[in-house]
Amino acid sequence: MLDSILLSAARICTFEQQRPLTNASGFFFARGQRLFLVTSRHVLLDKPSRHFPNRIEIELHIDPDNLAESTRFSIPLYNGGEKASGGRGWTRLGTSTWR
Repeated sequence: MLDSILLSAARICTFEQQRPLTNASGFFFARGQRLFLVTSRHVLLDKPSRHFPNRIEIELHIDPDNLAESTRFSIPLYNGGEKASGGRGWTRLGTSTWR
């Protein structure tokens, strides 16, 4: 059986509609009953390089005994130009916070 810490990292792929843009990484963080995916800001938005994906896909390992077993989960970042999930889908922390 694998140590669960090895499954806390996530592969993140960014897309504009169906067009693949970049690959990145992140990690999962749990607080109470909520699970967060943490990644760098430039993965989701980077004005200097004109990187504006509208969705991400994360790879989830589904069998702790077989690391090769995984599935992809697609997460929209926007809904009609607004942040997905009524603005509660993702948040930027740092010098300012998106709400």
